[in-house]
Amino acid sequence: MQKNWKIILGGAILVIVIALVWIMKTFWLGTSSMSYDESLNYGLTKGEMTGGVVAPMMAERNSLVAKEESYGVAEDAVQASPAQDRLIIKTGSISMVVENVREAIAKISQYTKDKGGFVVSSNVDKVGVAPYGEIIVRIPVTVFDSGVVDVKAMGEVESETVSGQDVTEEFVDLDSQLKNLRATETQFLQIMQRAVKIEDVLAVQRELTWVRRDIETMMGRMKYLKDSASLSTLTVYLSTDPDVLPTVDDTNKWKPWAEVKSAARSLLGVGKGLVNFAIWLVVYIPLWLVIGLVVWGVVQLIRPRKTNI
Repeated sequence: MQKNWKIILGGAILVIVIALVWIMKTFWLGTSSMSYDESLNYGLTKGEMTGGVVAPMMAERNSLVAKEESYGVAEDAVQASPAQDRLIIKTGSISMVVENVREAIAKISQYTKDKGGFVVSSNVDKVGVAPYGEIIVRIPVTVFDSGVVDVKAMGEVESETVSGQDVTEEFVDLDSQLKNLRATETQFLQIMQRAVKIEDVLAVQRELTWVRRDIETMMGRMKYLKDSASLSTLTVYLSTDPDVLPTVDDTNKWKPWAEVKSAARSLLGVGKGLVNFAIWLVVYIPLWLVIGLVVWGVVQLIRPRKTNI
């Protein structure tokens, strides 16, 4: 009997733990889910064939042909850059000491807007007792080099790095693939014009959907490369204490003091994590009490009662 109630108690505890995990998962991730199906279902039933679907499908065929011109205009916009121009994605990072972190971030933000760029993100925090800030901006590549110099003049630079990535080869390769897909699309459109049977129209339409999806993907990638090359990214780390600033230069020289700072920041992160864990533990105390009461109740129910003789 004692073995049986231990098994029952273990099963009850397992059920409670599973329920707790499910509750916490529901709380953190939410219960809503969303599915997205990229494929198109063009299948028609016999009733739909007799219900007047042929005429709308023929109209759809004509609309697909009419979209050819709009795709051509969009492709011309992507390929507007001269072939001989190199596409270089420039990025830079600066760590520097300033007298006032918030004021420096405001100056960098205004400078970026004046140069035709924009602020991606910015934040101000404290590391220990020292204020710490970080701002990421995008500025036109034509003023990137001078922008780096102007930003560095706003404080005392501790470390910096500037790099460039040549994506010209990828852009040219995408352009060649795009031309091949456009030729394939044209062939399908010609077949669409000659198609008479509804199953032929559906088959060509299905293939056109996949081809045009690939075309839009490549055009999006090419546009991203052009935009990234035209607007450079600059990340600036600011603080009044040089000890809290990250080291951003990419040299291979050993920097023991930089390692000390990285270790200190890691230790601070671990401390914050432990404090956060303690907060969650305290907040969930009522739930632990409920679970404890349930377990206690189960034990009391299955515990054999002593009979008075």
